[in-house]
This record gives sequence, structure tokens and C-alpha cells, in this order.
Amino acid sequence: MPASSSSLKDARPRMRTDGAAGPAQWIIYTEVALTVFCLLMFSNALIGPLFAPQTLDAAAAESDSAILRVMWLPVYVVTLLLIGFRATRLMRILPALFMTGLLVGLCFASSYWSIAPDITTRRTIAVAVTSLFGLYLAARYAGADLVQIIAFSFAVLAAGSYFVCLFVPHLGIHDDINAGAWKGLWYEKNQMAAMMVLGFIASCASAYIAPERRRVWIGLAVMIFLLVVLSRSKTSLLACMASAGAFPVLTALQRGGVRSIVFTWLAATAALIGGALFYIAPDMIFKMLGKDPTLTGRTEIWASLMRLSDKHPWLGYGYKAFWTPTSVPASVVRAETHWDVPSAHNGWLDLLIQLGWGGVILFGGVLAIGFFCALFRFARVKDGFFSVLILLLFSFLIMSESFILSQNSLIWALFVCALARLTANEVEA
Repeated sequence: MPASSSSLKDARPRMRTDGAAGPAQWIIYTEVALTVFCLLMFSNALIGPLFAPQTLDAAAAESDSAILRVMWLPVYVVTLLLIGFRATRLMRILPALFMTGLLVGLCFASSYWSIAPDITTRRTIAVAVTSLFGLYLAARYAGADLVQIIAFSFAVLAAGSYFVCLFVPHLGIHDDINAGAWKGLWYEKNQMAAMMVLGFIASCASAYIAPERRRVWIGLAVMIFLLVVLSRSKTSLLACMASAGAFPVLTALQRGGVRSIVFTWLAATAALIGGALFYIAPDMIFKMLGKDPTLTGRTEIWASLMRLSDKHPWLGYGYKAFWTPTSVPASVVRAETHWDVPSAHNGWLDLLIQLGWGGVILFGGVLAIGFFCALFRFARVKDGFFSVLILLLFSFLIMSESFILSQNSLIWALFVCALARLTANEVEA
């Protein structure tokens, strides 16, 4: 971490003249190491494919594998210890604490009407701890420290992915319908690609905010970008390119003046042109992205789910209860679509069937508050635009993936972290 980082300054003791670290320094080093441990675990890398290789995703593995459920207990204990150690700092992020509490509270309340109350209760505990870890990151670390800790964690994940793909290809490379696509330490290519986009943003933000290590972080960004390319995930590749293009726009907006007006006009024009093309010729856009107009059968899933959501419109079927193996409504969807559907492949729709329109409206309000604060405070948090880019990326990814209120998920934890930093009463720069 940079020697001038303010979040470590208040706890950093004066260096001993004999070169040894004092007790307080070791506490800080231990805390950072535990933070990295939690980041690696919440990424869901490696442990799922090793201990539940027959399962297609981390959420299903957590449900099916008792071993994985036990393995998460140390992560929860460490997270609670970290949050307890820095509990007073939560006062700095009260708005996000309140909003996250409402969302988790609704998840817990849904156990009373859930079609699988035991699963809803267990996974509510998991999403509560995941959210607490995101709040801890926002409250504990200054912007420069935060993004570099996250980027370092992704350096470990990227190195591990290269290792398994090159030396253990049966574990790291698909040999099914996606044969040849790299999946690294994860179940499938899209999971690795989505994770690597987070790492790409953290690396670019680190290069922006820590010029003394810029070459290192740019090198890591290139390594991560190559992993996204090798995953063959066009959605994540587009997200990486858009994130890279956002840096000059945000920099211009931060500085103000004529350049900010020009960049804002160009960004708005590009968005309008893209929206118009999607409306006029959606088939052409899908073909450019390598997708068919039905989004590989997803429109059939969505139509089926909308019919089922009408039976429980306001409260849904319970948090994380719909896609359980014994779920009757899920079996209806699978019968209608003729394949073993694991999720809605749309965060908003998955939220609708879990928590109803009440959950959709509540989360929509939280997201709107986050964007409103980002408009006026994205430069104030001084984290290399990490928070605002994570907010934008999350909003993009939930259009095709079920990341909203996702338990044991680094994507959800970093969203909570970004929301907390952007809405905070007081945040360390």
C-alpha cells in the first residue's frame, strides 16, 4: 500500500529503528491479509469446481454440497471479526447501511411466505454477511488502498487462471459446447469473464490513482483483458472496453471546462445512436454480439417467469427459493423451455420472482439513489473512479445475470462497497 495512504495513517505506528515491525503494524498487515482472503473466497474461485464439479454454478453448489457450506463458515467468522474490529467506522456510511439493511430485512421477511423457508433463511444469513463485507471495505479503506488491495487480489486470481488453463487444461478450459473457451478457476467462461471485468476496473483505477506503480497495474490490466478475450465472452469484453473508454470521460468531467462539455455531448450522442440502432435493428446488434434474437432461449424463460410471477406479484416466492431442485414453479419453467434452467439470466426478473414487485421497487430506489449521488460525488471519493464504474458495471451485468442480492458473491459485495462510498456521510479519500 502507498506510504501516504490516509486510511492506514491513523493506525500506522512510527517505524522502529531496528527495522522490525511493531505490534500495531502487524495488526494492520494481518487485517489486510484477512481482507485479501475474503476477497479471494467471495470470488468463488476454484473451491466450487474442485468440491462440486458436477454442478454448473456456485449458488447451486452451495445448496448441494455440505462441504462447501462448511467451508464458508471461516469466511463468515473472519468477516464478522473484521467488521467488529472497525464497527465504529460504520457511522461514516449510514445511508448505505440503512439501505442494505432494508434489502436484507426483506430477504429475511420473505422466509415467512417462502416456498423453501429453510433455504431462504440460510441464504439470507449468507447475503447479510456478504453485504457486511462490502460495507467493511467502504468504511475501512481509503480509495487508493481499497483499489490496490482489490487489484492485488485479482492479480492472484489471474495468475491462478493462467496456471490452470496452461497446465491443468481439463480444469481451466471448456471441453463441452464452449470447447476451447477459457474458464480459469471458475465453473464456466462467463463467470471468469465477469470476475475479470472487476479486476480490470480495479487495475485501471490503481494505475490512475497510484502513478508510482502505474506500469505494474497497467501490466495486470493487460493480463486480465487477455483472459476476458480468451473466455470468448463478448458481453464482458464490451464491458472492459466501455470501462477503459469511461476513464477519459470521467477525467474530463472531473476537471470541468470545455472538455467536459465535449465529452458529455459525445457520450450522450453515442448512447442515443446505440439506443436507436438497438430499437431499429435489434437483430443486427445481437449478431454483432454473437447472440441470436432469442438470447439463446432466454426470451422463452422470461415469458414463462412473467406468467408465474403474476401468481405472487408483490411478495414473490421467497428469497432464493424459486430455483431449488424441488421447486414446483421452477419445474414448470424447465418443462416449458425443455432444458434445465438454473436462473432467470436477468437480475431484475430473478428479483421479481424472489421478492415480487416490492423487492424490485425497493432495489430500484436504492440503485437510483446510488446513481444520483454518483452524478455529484464520483470525484469526491478519490478511488480512481472505481466506485462509479462498479455501479455502472453492476447495472449492466444484471441485465443478463442474477447478481442482485447474490450471496457469497464478490460482485454483490463490491456493489455494496461502491454504493456505500458514493452515498457516505464521510468517506476516506
